[in-house]
Amino acid sequence: MKSVRYKKWDGSQEPFDLKRKSMVENFLDNIAKGMSPQTSLAQMMWSGFPLSGMNFRVMGLEEMLRELQKQADDIFARYHLEKAFDQPIDDFKNLLTQEQSTRRARGLAPGPSYEQLPPGLLEKLQQLSDFDFADPDSRELFAHWQNRRSDIFDLYEFYGEYAAKFNGPEALTFDQALELMRLLESIEKTRRQIMNGEFSTIDPQTLQKILGANAAKSLNILLELPQTVSDAGVVDSLQDGFNLTPRGMRTLGELAFGKLYRHIKRDKRGGQPGHAPQSGEIEPDSSRPYHYGDRFDPDISRTILKAVTHGRSRHGQLDLAPDDFYIRQREQLITTTTIVLLDLSWSMSWEGRFEAAKKVALALNHYIRSQFPKDKLHIVGFCTEAHELKGRDLALAQWDPGRPFTNLQDGLRLAMRLIKKSGNRNNRVIVITDGQPTAYYDRDQLHVELPDNFFGLSPNACKATLAEVRKVTAQGMNIETFMLDNNPVLVEFTRELTRINGGRAVMCLPGELGKLILIEEIKRRGRT
Repeated sequence: MKSVRYKKWDGSQEPFDLKRKSMVENFLDNIAKGMSPQTSLAQMMWSGFPLSGMNFRVMGLEEMLRELQKQADDIFARYHLEKAFDQPIDDFKNLLTQEQSTRRARGLAPGPSYEQLPPGLLEKLQQLSDFDFADPDSRELFAHWQNRRSDIFDLYEFYGEYAAKFNGPEALTFDQALELMRLLESIEKTRRQIMNGEFSTIDPQTLQKILGANAAKSLNILLELPQTVSDAGVVDSLQDGFNLTPRGMRTLGELAFGKLYRHIKRDKRGGQPGHAPQSGEIEPDSSRPYHYGDRFDPDISRTILKAVTHGRSRHGQLDLAPDDFYIRQREQLITTTTIVLLDLSWSMSWEGRFEAAKKVALALNHYIRSQFPKDKLHIVGFCTEAHELKGRDLALAQWDPGRPFTNLQDGLRLAMRLIKKSGNRNNRVIVITDGQPTAYYDRDQLHVELPDNFFGLSPNACKATLAEVRKVTAQGMNIETFMLDNNPVLVEFTRELTRINGGRAVMCLPGELGKLILIEEIKRRGRT
């Protein structure tokens, strides 16, 4: 059993977890664009995302890699390593010179000179490792470098691999070169960890030292991301990835609707205005004076109130007159079937067309199902063939590169079957597409047909589609077409479709779909 424990707010806690809310919304927004849950997570990890209301943008892994490379390039362009070993070389020369001077003063046998020792600092250290220094300062300085043998070795290795990349004007001392070597090693290690997907092994403190506090904070947020969306209940964790939950599908529709129409007023559940006699639902707090011939459904409260106001009472009893009566008004309602034909063909991937179309479909699905549950709504995806998109299918719908053709004929056929199945004579078919038909059925045989040229027609596909338009028009289908391309050939095809059906046709840009379809739908239903 879930329990909640409250405690006094001390000012250190965030009153609302805007971070988690924004993470989930960004995750679902990617799915609304046509990504799978796994791809959405990968895109957020790679590209980063803004945290709404927090004035903070999470750095993506791509940006981190780019900044790491920039840090390395800036170091190479600023410094050179030509004098990196000058300090230990000068110290060796000085300590040997001072040792020779001390030995001469004490009458001791002379020690080796710098030129007599083997080339290379490590070889010199090895050669002098058993030498008995007479001068204490020389002995101390030699011990200092003897203790730094590993630093000398590491810098030698680094110099051999990277010296040619350093072409800047500023010289580095031995210790400065060693510090930059460690920094470049950290940069390269972090870069490899990101490239290999070993995100949990990245040290936040190292990342902060290299790229700053925002990068370290961003990494922590990215590491929390899979668990955050899972804890929000919008996905289930599976062995092979994530699966969108029913709650995730509902939230996806709510977000799509909210972004397209943020200021919609809340309204009661119900239907649409209609004119069928003595049918409908009572409008709360809506009544009018009774007139002869009205259906008698008295509003008792207002009737009694009027009689009392007029003072018509005798011996404790209310005396009602015909003029006192108010009757409840009923809104005459009908149900309707709405079919959205959503183009899933390859060309919909251009210019943000599919993203805009899918978001409108999600928003319309949420709006009608939540506000008008008695209505029927079906989303039909069509590319080379048509199929209904239910629940998770709609939430995860993508344009289909494997079936790139446009079979509007099959979409209309499926829409007509769904309308007949619903039993509603009131129907509305919304077609969202960006191209002319390039696939069709001849009897039961599927055919695909490329246009004659880039701006040409697929004549057989167009002919078969317009024949289907005539057939469904005769059966009472009302078609509204939203064309996302202004190719003259498509304009002419759309005009012919509209001429046959008598419906509406709109040539529009992807960004206009929300206003043209969703907002008009709300206004049409009289709910603004």
